[in-house]
Amino acid sequence: MRTRRRAAVAIQVAVSMTAIIGFAALSIDVGSMYNAKGDLQRTADAAALAAASKLAAFNEGDPIELARAEAIEFTHKNEVFGRSVTLDNSDIEFGRAVPTTGGGFDFQPTLTNPDAVRVRVKLEEGSPNGALALYFSRVFGYDSADIDAEAVAMLIPRDIAIVADLSGSHKEDSELGYYKRTDVNLFEVWDDFPGGIDDLNSGWDGTEFPPDGEGYSPQMAGPAWGYMKNLGYGTQSLDSSYDPTSDPGLIELAKNANWNDTGLESALAARGYNNEEIDAIMSSQHDADGAWDERTAVALGLAEWNSGIPGGRWEIAAGQNSSGGQFGMMDQGGNGNAWVGSGELQWTESFGNRTAAESKVIWQDYIDNYMNKTWTQLYKANRDFKYQFGVKTFVNYLMERRTSHALTPELADTRQQPMRAVKEAVQFLAEELYSLETDDRLSLEIYGETARHEVDLTANYDLVSTRLMEMQAGHYDTWTNMGGGIQRGIEELSSSRARPNSRKVMIVLTDGRANVTADGTVGDYNNGPAYARERSEAAAAMGIKIYTVSVGSNSDIDLMDYLAGVGGGMHFHAEGSIENYSAQLADVFQQLGGARPVELIR
Repeated sequence: MRTRRRAAVAIQVAVSMTAIIGFAALSIDVGSMYNAKGDLQRTADAAALAAASKLAAFNEGDPIELARAEAIEFTHKNEVFGRSVTLDNSDIEFGRAVPTTGGGFDFQPTLTNPDAVRVRVKLEEGSPNGALALYFSRVFGYDSADIDAEAVAMLIPRDIAIVADLSGSHKEDSELGYYKRTDVNLFEVWDDFPGGIDDLNSGWDGTEFPPDGEGYSPQMAGPAWGYMKNLGYGTQSLDSSYDPTSDPGLIELAKNANWNDTGLESALAARGYNNEEIDAIMSSQHDADGAWDERTAVALGLAEWNSGIPGGRWEIAAGQNSSGGQFGMMDQGGNGNAWVGSGELQWTESFGNRTAAESKVIWQDYIDNYMNKTWTQLYKANRDFKYQFGVKTFVNYLMERRTSHALTPELADTRQQPMRAVKEAVQFLAEELYSLETDDRLSLEIYGETARHEVDLTANYDLVSTRLMEMQAGHYDTWTNMGGGIQRGIEELSSSRARPNSRKVMIVLTDGRANVTADGTVGDYNNGPAYARERSEAAAAMGIKIYTVSVGSNSDIDLMDYLAGVGGGMHFHAEGSIENYSAQLADVFQQLGGARPVELIR
């Protein structure tokens, strides 16, 4: 009986062992396949992400070839089941990610401006890697298995808020007040003003300054007014060695001082003034009584003097006035006391398209509230600028005293720096996004003392770059409300115009220091930065990525580092000469144009 039982058990064990071995083979080989599948998927994910990150690398070469090489490299770096694998060219496919109504993306193959990559990593019969070898399953006639994994990665479209600093300091590299800091480009600003040589039919070919004899000095490029036409621009180089007292483009007309300038006397005589009138204009005898402002205006040819002195210019003018003569003077003369009085002036020179009466306000402000003062940046840079009149100091006056668009809209079309460099950098970004067909959206937010939303999120990038080109340093006002600018960016990136399937990005630009608080207090260099930090933290909490771009040595580097750090972005800084930082900004915005987030969508 026991013998029969032992025999039955032996038979059962023999039969069970076959099943146990089969299950062991199945579990080991299935585990191998499972692990290999996981390795393949990890490798495909890494290769797709790496490849997609190169699709915007136009500055490095052909993006498609760069992406293909990146996919192959990352595939080699990620071992599958303990060994290196490779890809066929057919395993890497390029295309566009098309948004779906459900908030996702579909992959559509194309080689035209691709923004997505599909990578298939495989262990299959006939592939460079071969099939996955099996072991115990060979008992059942299976010695290998075909396994693959696929991943699709794309450059995620962005909603980008450009937050641009339009405070007054964005034209300091063009002002005489900063000539010791940089080689200021005031000449280019003047050259860009309407009414200059470019706007006149003078026969100038644009390669050399026009010759004498055409009514303009050899250095004429921008417009000039009155006696400033005789002076011309003068010294062009405005570096740290510049001396205003030796500049032929400036004339000193000091208060409480007699003037001794034969060139000015000759110009006054050519305008019709007799010797007695010229002596009165050149004399400081009545300056204590308020005559300096008026005689300065007459000397500069901005106004004409109806002196009442017998045989003077006013009599000639009165005789020609009724027949439309050149002088355009009043028939009624002054009191003849050789005192240039305000009631005896006829303001005749216009600035831009303003009337003579409107221009009078500007000329008077330039003479008495600028060139006669010591609080200006001009005087602080060099006290010898006081009383030095000419196109240099007048254009500088416009930038320092009449910087806003409401007062001097002509400045928007000039090469104010670093404002022009920032404008061109944003324009470069717009062109970059357009050429890449990124499906990004741009908006424009600006800040001075107040912060304003200028352009809605749009795929028409020209709207943003064109609007910024129309603006100027101190466009609305002059302080630096960086926190308010960031808040305008938050509002636009969380508005109904922002897309649910886009990455939210903010680019904050400045050349200075935040100095406006949350309640609008200006000049606060402690709570102004605190407001900017608080708003950047709020933006980061909403998932907004913040890049910061600073220009010049006066910008708050630490604050910009902090804003970018909180926002998970990067801080870029440009400084040096105008030429250097302009090139640096172009490079920065090229990087920002290509710095698109990459995500797996399958």
